[in-house]
Amino acid sequence: MIRLPLIAALTLLSAAPSLPQAASHLTPAAAARSYGAIEPIRWTYNDESFPGGSAWQLRFKHDHSNSSMSSDDDPDVQRIIEIIAHTSSGQAIAFTLVREAGTLACSGRAEEGGRGSGTCRFDPNNGFGAELNRLGIAPDDSDDMLALTLVDAHLATVDGLLADGFRFDDAGDLIAVSALGVTPNYVGELRGAGLKVDELGDLIAAKALKVDAQWLGEMAHAGYPDLAVGQAIQMRALGVTPDYAVRMGRVLRAVGEIE
Repeated sequence: MIRLPLIAALTLLSAAPSLPQAASHLTPAAAARSYGAIEPIRWTYNDESFPGGSAWQLRFKHDHSNSSMSSDDDPDVQRIIEIIAHTSSGQAIAFTLVREAGTLACSGRAEEGGRGSGTCRFDPNNGFGAELNRLGIAPDDSDDMLALTLVDAHLATVDGLLADGFRFDDAGDLIAVSALGVTPNYVGELRGAGLKVDELGDLIAAKALKVDAQWLGEMAHAGYPDLAVGQAIQMRALGVTPDYAVRMGRVLRAVGEIE
């Protein structure tokens, strides 16, 4: 499962074609595992408060799983939110979210003030689970498949990162990668900026802390070229900005700590 406490609010919902439930090239062991449906999953759409403000959130809850999204997310999310927000109070609402890992079929009712609530049924895509099984990162259960659906996991992401030399330990790694939007393009961006990153855990941490090519370039210009990935992660976690790095460099030179 997700190991990083940094991952709390995950993006949700972009439509994607479902995979077939079986594939002829799968080994018998890979094709054998099956995941069952989950219901009910509760959904709500309302204005939620948080320290420093509030925001409208479409939220899905099941047992200890809690995922949310806002209108800033992908077009499919925006479409669903538009349906809920513009349905008259008391009227029925229905929507379906299709992802590679499975499908959420939801229904409920609109409420006053543009709010809404209801329940969903989740049907996992066993073809997707079988592919992950074949790759050695099979989801443990249907809850894992639900999590992979909510973070919009893609097999192409796994293939691309494997091709870039990264190793997945389990489905939890894919959940973290998908939740943060880690892609092969991001790997290329970091490596193109001179950051050597070879471990998936480092890649996930870098993405969570918003280490990117622009920041790396500005840090190099500030006097910190060729940062190791661990250094970049630690500096970003501490909130070190290029401007701060320049000013600290001046201070250290003034006291003779650096030349």
